[in-house]
Amino acid sequence: MTLKTLPSHELIVAYLSLSSLIFHLLSLGDLDDDWYNSGGLIASCSFFLHALCNFITEVCLLSTSVLLILQQKRPDILTLLFEQVSQLDKKSLMDYATKLSISAAVSMMVRFKLPGPLESFPLCYKISMAVNLVSIVMSSLDFSSFRKLSITESDGSESDRSSISSEGPELQLTKRQRTAMELMQTETSYLRNLNTILKVYKEPLEKAVEDGTPILASEDIRQIFGEFDALHEVHTCIHNDLKELIDNWSEDCCIAEIVNKYSDKLLKVYPPYVNYFEKGKEVIFKEEKNNPLFKEFLTNCLNSPQSLKQPLEALLIRPVQRLPSVSLLINDLHKRTPENLRDYQELIASKEALKKVLSHINEDKRKTEGKMKIFDIVYEVDGCPVDMVSSNRTFISRLEVVTLSEGLYRAGERLALYLLNDKLEVAKWRNRSHGKDAPLLKHIQLLPLENITDVYDIEDNDECRNIMAVAYNAPKTYIENSTVPSPEVERLSILQIFDGKHYKQSFLKNLSKQVEEVTGKTEILKKTEPYQLANRVKKGSKLHKKMSKQKVKAG
Repeated sequence: MTLKTLPSHELIVAYLSLSSLIFHLLSLGDLDDDWYNSGGLIASCSFFLHALCNFITEVCLLSTSVLLILQQKRPDILTLLFEQVSQLDKKSLMDYATKLSISAAVSMMVRFKLPGPLESFPLCYKISMAVNLVSIVMSSLDFSSFRKLSITESDGSESDRSSISSEGPELQLTKRQRTAMELMQTETSYLRNLNTILKVYKEPLEKAVEDGTPILASEDIRQIFGEFDALHEVHTCIHNDLKELIDNWSEDCCIAEIVNKYSDKLLKVYPPYVNYFEKGKEVIFKEEKNNPLFKEFLTNCLNSPQSLKQPLEALLIRPVQRLPSVSLLINDLHKRTPENLRDYQELIASKEALKKVLSHINEDKRKTEGKMKIFDIVYEVDGCPVDMVSSNRTFISRLEVVTLSEGLYRAGERLALYLLNDKLEVAKWRNRSHGKDAPLLKHIQLLPLENITDVYDIEDNDECRNIMAVAYNAPKTYIENSTVPSPEVERLSILQIFDGKHYKQSFLKNLSKQVEEVTGKTEILKKTEPYQLANRVKKGSKLHKKMSKQKVKAG
């Protein structure tokens, strides 16, 4: 039995605690000033202890009454304050109320025994103690006994008594059933949040557009809410199926069937919503700052009783958090399901299905962020080709290097390498002579990954540290004095990395992986010593001398 179905005697306990609090406040109970001023250290300590007990008593009594009254009258407020409150059963709540009442009673008794004039404890104080003791007895009553008593008094037939006795064992929920109920209760709370988004925020904004008095542009509304309607529809169906299962609970029922039934729809609706959540949040903050109508709309919605007193951005993040929460509950349910039940094996499939959805969300998010990064590259790098932006192109990683040999660019230049899924954008850092507002990077070339033949991870030594090399077939526009592309002409660019060994290894791994995916080749990445590439460096150069020295030492 959940908090929402608690019997009316809960209110009796709440009103008794509230009455005790009122009597306690009426009694005042402050120590006599003359006694306090003349009592010395003992009176000072006693005064402090009196005040402390006073505070504990009033807080405990107030907490007990507010908790129980709110749960009976406004359970939605408690749900906001305590996310897990809907998971408490009647016994847990009354245990909590009993402990608070006992704490108040103990504080009153301790205060009653502390040194001080007897007239400091008038009749109202004693009544407060008596009323609080009654509330302790009431809150300590066993629920099943109370229910039996209530039903017996209202309908004293022997058949009802036997029926109640037979129901007793069923009130003891199994761990599996408790976990299933927790899944249902959290789904109810989640759907309530989705309904709030729909009824309080989304539909009024859309209606304003239809009425010709838009608060936000239609495009902004789409960016904020994304695929919300499809997500809401799926969880409405999930909630209905779960409710039917819980209402007709049997230990051998199959909860996993519900998850498996909707796994494909979850896979379809969640990635678009999660991946564009941050973009939607940016639109909210921007419009709230620059659009007075929208700011007023959000304030009015927040003050509405239907809003659950949560701002829009706090409600919109719930779907981002929901699937990880469901995954944890399904794991717990699987642990608490006997192996002989069909649901045990089905839950394994559910765990895999949720894992697949979460993995797809992460992968889709990575690709989406990679596509958005392309626009940043176009903004950062002056002179990027028009075809840089493509629906099939994503950003992978970035690396800062210095050219040690001719190749991607002339030697001694600082470059920024942007690894895309099918190209390598090579950009050169420029000086400030181009103007304060000019981009710091200039486009050099957009090298197709299919042109790359080998990637070299060059080992560190005394002469050469943190270097790599890329061998590639240069496009004809980059082969001097050539009008016909020649696949036989291969260039080798040796680069020193600014960003450290960790970034070097990460970039080389990503680069070789993407080249292998594009070309279908294997073992693109090769580890090598500097002297092994010395013959491919211009003779007489400093780099050639360093690499050649290593050849002598190795010999």
